[in-house]
Amino acid sequence: MKITAIKLYTINSGDTGARGATMGESQYWGGGWQAQTLIANPMSVYPNYSKIRSSWMGPGQDPYAIEIETDDGVTGFCVNYGGGEFSCAVIQKHFKRFLIGQDPFNIEMIWDQMNRSTLPYGLGGITSMAIAGVDLALYDLVAKSLNIPVYKLLGGKTKESIPCYVTIHPDYIDSWKGRGFMGVKIAAPWGVESGRDGLRKMEKLIAKLRSDLGEEMEIMIDCYLSWDVEFASRLAERVRDYDVKWFEDPLQNGWATEQNAYLRERIAPIQLATGNLEYHYNAFHNIISNRATDIIQPELQWAGGLTAVRRIAAMAKPYHMQVIPHGASVYNYHFVMANTNSAYAEFLTTGEGKELQPIFDTIIGEPLPQKGCIRLDETKPGFGVELNRDKLIPYNG
Repeated sequence: MKITAIKLYTINSGDTGARGATMGESQYWGGGWQAQTLIANPMSVYPNYSKIRSSWMGPGQDPYAIEIETDDGVTGFCVNYGGGEFSCAVIQKHFKRFLIGQDPFNIEMIWDQMNRSTLPYGLGGITSMAIAGVDLALYDLVAKSLNIPVYKLLGGKTKESIPCYVTIHPDYIDSWKGRGFMGVKIAAPWGVESGRDGLRKMEKLIAKLRSDLGEEMEIMIDCYLSWDVEFASRLAERVRDYDVKWFEDPLQNGWATEQNAYLRERIAPIQLATGNLEYHYNAFHNIISNRATDIIQPELQWAGGLTAVRRIAAMAKPYHMQVIPHGASVYNYHFVMANTNSAYAEFLTTGEGKELQPIFDTIIGEPLPQKGCIRLDETKPGFGVELNRDKLIPYNG
């Protein structure tokens, strides 16, 4: 079997994910994130760009899709919620040469060639998102050719179902209690730009979350690179009594290993979760080996796909560190199902933010939690989903 064609698509803006990128929602979380509350982010320090994320987000945060065809008629695909037309251009103008005529089973070699060939300009961001799209489409293709689900290709089941926490808008707590989820995560509305007033508001918000949730569910806070050591440390001291599970990505990525290691000790027993905006596996090695986090959170669709994240998981294993992929996707679920140090997964709310619905309209058949847990159908080959071709726009770059 040989690869014969690569097809690339941008996504119709009517898709849930594409709409999220256009509107500046945080990973397409639903519930009126723009209108109802601020979300602290790396640009919050600039008033002109602090209120609405669409004011600063670029097309690199748009989704795209890739489909890989073979001479045997077997195809594999991936819908990636990052990279957009930029990643399409990298694949079309560079990676295609490593794919056409290649045996799709040679996933490791193809990944290595993409990685090595982009060292002069890559190591993250758009390039990693492009690599991830190719890699995930190849896993889908190979598993389909064997008529097995991807998780069996990765080593099989390590659990019967996947417990999930749910990322929500704090106004909709009542909609998510008693539905079987292990906990909730919210986006921090305030960061360093808000000073002491922001600390007070965050403390009040976390206290209300604990009061509303009771003692049964976990609380996690996504800081989205908008805090610093002082803000995180002072807030941790203020919220000791509310049993917060983790602060996620409080510091800016790419340089913060030492500061994260320092912060991890200061905020304990609150855990530090990091990694969703790191990209190359070398960066993850630096974080893990320096014990600069408690929970590592690679983003499969941004950090180079399954090939890269399996390496990251292997690095974390000797440290007994949980690998909890960032975001909600069928790709994450197959990885978590097959990985022993991934005890649970994330599920994101979209749309109105009160009901279960898929992240993407472009993917048909994406599994949804039942009583807070994801179950994967072992009768469906590949990732077990299909493309909604009505949402695809052929890329002609």
